[in-house]
Order: sequence, then C-alpha cells, then structure tokens
Amino acid sequence: MKKIEPFRFLLAFLLLFSLFYGLAFVTASLDWTWARILIGLVTVSGVTVAWSLINKVAIRQSFREVGFGVPDWRVFGIAVLISTLMLAFLPLYSSLANVRLSLQSNWPWILAGTVCGVGIAEETLFRGYVFNFLRRSLTFWRAATFSMILFGAMHLLLLLWLPFPVAVAAILLAVIAAYPSAYLFEAGNRTIWSSTILHTTALATNLFEIPVDQVVTVSLAWSGVIIISLFLTFVAARLILGTRRGTPIGEGSRA
Repeated sequence: MKKIEPFRFLLAFLLLFSLFYGLAFVTASLDWTWARILIGLVTVSGVTVAWSLINKVAIRQSFREVGFGVPDWRVFGIAVLISTLMLAFLPLYSSLANVRLSLQSNWPWILAGTVCGVGIAEETLFRGYVFNFLRRSLTFWRAATFSMILFGAMHLLLLLWLPFPVAVAAILLAVIAAYPSAYLFEAGNRTIWSSTILHTTALATNLFEIPVDQVVTVSLAWSGVIIISLFLTFVAARLILGTRRGTPIGEGSRA
C-alpha cells in the first residue's frame, strides 16, 4: 500500500464521519425517517465516491466494492436466522415479566429510517470503507480491531443523550459487534447485507412502546441478547464456512 493512501483514507474517513453526524444535526428538525433516509443516501454516496477516488476505480465498481454486491447466501441465512431468534426474545420477555411491549403505530416508518440511516449507513462506512480498506494490508483481527476503535469512538457521543447505563451498554455493544460484523462482511462476499440485518435487529427495541420505568431494564436485557446473538452468529458462520473468511484481497490480507 502506498504511503499516501493511509493519509487519504483517514482524511476521507474524517470527512465522511463529519458528514454523517453533521447531517444528523442539520436534519434534526425534519421528520426522523426522512432525515435518516437522507443520511443513508448521502453516506453511501460519499463512501462510494471516496473509495472510487482513493482506489482509482469507476463509481459502479466502487459501489460494489464498498459492500453492495451479491452476498454469500449461507451467511445471509445465518444473519436472518439469528435475527429471528433475537426478535423472539421481546414477546417472551413481555410475557414472563408481565410488561406490555406493543409496537408503535408507525413502526414500519421507524424501521425504514433505521435500516437506511443506521444499518446501511454505518455498515457502509465502518465495514464497507474502514474495515475493507484496512483488510487489504492487515490480518482480519488487526483490521477488525482498528475499525472497532473507530466504531466504538463514534458511539461515545451516545453519552450526550442516553441514560448513562444504556449509553455505556451501547458503547460496549459497538465494541463487541465490530468483530462479528467484520466477519459477516468478509465471509458474506464482502457485502454489507448480513451485518446490516443484525445491526438493524439490534435496534429493534426502538420499534416498541416501552414503559418509562422499564426502559433501562429492557435495554440492558436486550443488550445481553445482542451479545449472545453476536457470539452465536460468529460461531455459526465459522462452523458452516470452516476456516474460510471470504475471498482474500491479495496475499497480505490472509489472517
């Protein structure tokens, strides 16, 4: 990798990160879902253009390389299965704890915004761009660790508007999720689809009306579900795919 590339990579990341969060503040007065759709479109476009310029490839090729290709359907199936098991926890918890967890009336609209502005946007930036770039010259674990540091640092901002225990749990989840998400990206034919499914499912509690006195309890319990599910996803993919981690990008990318 040329020496100039790390500088371009970091500069582009800072610009993309600033764009991602800048849009969140600028669009704060807009409808939440429309704002997230805009954030998703701008983030994906920005990452695609940045990758194209850094790697000197056509926009169409860049779009595929940052995660919008055809996934490995086995990995995709694992993500869907684990997500389904995760979602089964919510009605189970509601029944056992005798807590009413009803879907918000506009939950499809919230889901659309979550998929576009969080799932796709963050996975494109941190897996399609950050991890993908680092993986070209680093082992899987080193690339995932560096991308984890950036991903975790971004979530420190949650301390500004979430209850402290919930924010801390979210930050820890971001750190833990970096490794299985990177694995799903690579094993899934270097596409964002599988990790986006899990990322979106991890935010499923946003679709429900949770009693105020139960917010912290439900959030912490859900965090435990996410941690277990991430571990199971990683193990399941390893068992089904063996030692395979997707198609290596050059000899230097082999773990």
